[in-house]
Amino acid sequence: MKRNILIVFCFVLLAQMGVAQSWQIIIKDNMAKMNMEQAYRITNDSLIITGKSDYGRSNVDYLKRALTPKEQKLISGILKSFPADSLKPEYFDGYANFQQIDDENYPRSIELSIEHKGKTISSRSTNAWVRLQVQFFDLINPIFPPEVQITLDKSKFNVFY
Repeated sequence: MKRNILIVFCFVLLAQMGVAQSWQIIIKDNMAKMNMEQAYRITNDSLIITGKSDYGRSNVDYLKRALTPKEQKLISGILKSFPADSLKPEYFDGYANFQQIDDENYPRSIELSIEHKGKTISSRSTNAWVRLQVQFFDLINPIFPPEVQITLDKSKFNVFY
C-alpha cells in the first residue's frame, strides 16, 4: 500500500515539475516591410519559424525542429535571468521620419510575448529601438539560422528606450 502511494506521489511530483518548467516565447517581426512577417515560436521542446512572403501572398513554413538539450538549457537560463517584467507593453514612435511609406519603406514592428512560470509578458515596439528587446534577441539569436536572426540597425531609429 505504501509503495502504491509513493508511486502515485512520484507521478504527481513529476507532473508538477513538467508544468513548472514549461515556457513559450513568441516573436513576430515585420522586418520593416508591408504585409511581411517572420514569426518565431520557441517552446520548452521545439522551435518553429514561419513567415509571410510576396508581401503577404504566400505563407512559408521555414523551420520546425526539436530543441537540443543544450538549447533548452540556454533558453531556460535566459528566461531565469532576463528582466522580462521591465518590458513595457508598448513602445512607439510616430511616422514623421518617413518621407514615404510603401512596401519597402515601412515602420519596423516587433511583438514579443514571453510565457514563463504561469505569467505572460507582452511587449510591442513600433518604429522604436528598445534596448531590452535587442538584448533579448541577441541572447536567443544563436539558436536561429543566420539568415533569419533578428537584427536591428540602431541608425534607422529616432526614438530609443
